[in-house]
Amino acid sequence: METLFVDKDGNRVSDLDIENALVATGAHKSDTLFIHSDIMFGSLVQGIKRNELLSVLFDQIKKLNVRNIIVPTFTYSFPNGEDYDVLNSRTSMGVFNEYVRKLDGRYRTDDPLLSVSVPESLQDTFGRVSYHSLGEGSALDIIHQMGNVSFLFFGAEMSECFTYVHYVEKILDVPYRFDMSFEGNVIYPDGTVKRRNQTIHTQCRGAVLPPKYEHFESEMEDRGYLKKKRIGDRYIACLSEKDAYREIRDHILNDISYFLSVPFNEADMVKEYTYSTDNGRITHC
Repeated sequence: METLFVDKDGNRVSDLDIENALVATGAHKSDTLFIHSDIMFGSLVQGIKRNELLSVLFDQIKKLNVRNIIVPTFTYSFPNGEDYDVLNSRTSMGVFNEYVRKLDGRYRTDDPLLSVSVPESLQDTFGRVSYHSLGEGSALDIIHQMGNVSFLFFGAEMSECFTYVHYVEKILDVPYRFDMSFEGNVIYPDGTVKRRNQTIHTQCRGAVLPPKYEHFESEMEDRGYLKKKRIGDRYIACLSEKDAYREIRDHILNDISYFLSVPFNEADMVKEYTYSTDNGRITHC
């Protein structure tokens, strides 16, 4: 057992604690884990180097013996006016996801907005993601077609990072979002450069989104779908894709404004892109 972190209350967090928490959330029962991460479970113990920490944390997930480990490696390259380099463009999804995508035996999709890193064994499955980052044929749509998938929130808050909500919104074609296209170059690992037009489903100008989906996270936990375990200063949590899709879909069908801060009206449905690099890097859709 190795101590990795000390939380704000002085409690030590070991690799065994993390392993036990992963099992407590039921993560080991899935065939595929899609991992959102924010790994600072406390202050890092002196003497542990970053790559050593990342390796230890990944080892705890590998011990679950899950068939497929998938991580989002989103870059939003084109909205930021950048080319997308499949091999070298860093993800904005955290150091853990960046570490995983650079491991041997991984394949990264060529989506210049919402790429994912999958095992090489899934290259044929994910090798032709669509030109719509949230629509049919997108990585999230492919994941929806797979069986026994779970979302693992590895220190990350579900309410802050659940892009999957926007996939379901696209499938239902909600009126407060619209398709926006971006163009740029994709640079492939062999050096080939291809011009690409990529589309994403983004919010209308007047649609008001909450800063977090706290109400949805709380409900999923209260109803027993989201299994959570506190570890240090953060949580590890797990939610099945099947439950997530059903609950997001049903909430939207029952209340079209469920994932908005306030109900929308027709005047709000201006199809104008709301994000800008003026305030820093674009990291949302």
